[in-house]
Amino acid sequence: MYTLGIETSCDETSCAVLSGLKVLSNVTISSLKQHKKYGGVVPEVATRAHLKNIDKVFSAALHEAKISLKQIDLIAVTHKPGLIGALVVGLNFAKALSLGLDKPLIGVDHLRAHLFAAFLDGSRKIEFPFIGLVVSGGHTDIYLVKDFHRPKLIGATCDDACGESYDKVARVLGLGYPGGPVIDKIFDEKEKNAFKFKCGRKELDLSFSGIKTAVLYKKQELEDQGVLKREEMIRLVSSFQGAVVEAIVDTVRDAALKYKVKTVVCGGGVAANRYLRAQLIERAADLNVIIAPMRYTTDNAAMVAGLGFYLYNRGFKNGPRLKAQAR
Repeated sequence: MYTLGIETSCDETSCAVLSGLKVLSNVTISSLKQHKKYGGVVPEVATRAHLKNIDKVFSAALHEAKISLKQIDLIAVTHKPGLIGALVVGLNFAKALSLGLDKPLIGVDHLRAHLFAAFLDGSRKIEFPFIGLVVSGGHTDIYLVKDFHRPKLIGATCDDACGESYDKVARVLGLGYPGGPVIDKIFDEKEKNAFKFKCGRKELDLSFSGIKTAVLYKKQELEDQGVLKREEMIRLVSSFQGAVVEAIVDTVRDAALKYKVKTVVCGGGVAANRYLRAQLIERAADLNVIIAPMRYTTDNAAMVAGLGFYLYNRGFKNGPRLKAQAR
C-alpha cells in the first residue's frame, strides 16, 4: 500500500511516499533562509513558499519512490496545528489529489506524527503505553500515549516553547537564527554549571520564560563589567542549555514514574539536539528511550504518511470536509 504524505505546517514544504512503514522518498524544501533576516518565521512568506514549492516536492517524491500518480492508495496530510495559511496550501493540494484520484484522505496532527517518526522504517516495534515528549520551536508537550489516536496531554510549557527559548536566547546573544543548532554547536558540557540558571516547573508543566530573562540579565551584567568575551559567551550558552535539558529530562522521568510507564518516545526539532539525546539515554537508563532518527526530527512528510497509514488501518479517514486548524 502506497501512502503519500504532505506536510506544510510551518516553513518546510514536504512530500513523502511510504510502502507500509518503509520510507521510499521524503523530499523537503525549507524556506528558512527567507526568514533569517526577520529572526523568526513570517507566516505570509512561508505560505508563498509553500505555493511555489508544493508541486516540486510532490513530483520529486513520486520520482524518487519510482511510482506513478495512479499507484497512490492513501493521502495523509497535516491539518493541525500550524500556521493557518501554510496548512491550507497543503490541505487543499491533498483534497484536490484525493478527489481527482478517488483515493481516501486522512488528516494528521503533526505533533503526534513527531512521536510516530521514531517508528518509521519498522526499526522499532510500537508498544503502548509510553510517555511521549514533543520538543520543537512551537511546542514542549508531554503525553501519556495509549494509542496514537488518543494521547493524553499530561504536561506542557506555560509560556515559551523550548525551541522558542533557544531562538530568543540566541537573538539576545547575537548568535543568529535559528538558535538551536548554533547553541548546541558551541555548548561545552564542562561549563554547564558556570551560572546557576533554572527553569520553572509545576508538577509536569515547564516554564522557559524565566531562564530566557535570566540569560539577558547575566549578559548585561557581564557587559557592564567589561568581561563579555567568547569564553563568557560559551559559559552563558552552556549554562542555559544545561539547565533546559536537565529540566526536560527530570520532568520526563517523573512522568514515567507517576504513570508507571517504562518507555519514553521523543520527537520534534529540538530532539536533534545532541546533548538532549545523550542525556535522555544516559539519565533515563532504567527506561526504554526511543528517539526519532535525526533525519525525521524536523517537520517532514514521512512521519505524516506513517501516522496516516497507521490510523487508516485502524478505521480512521476524513475526506473533503477536513479543515485546517491552527491550534
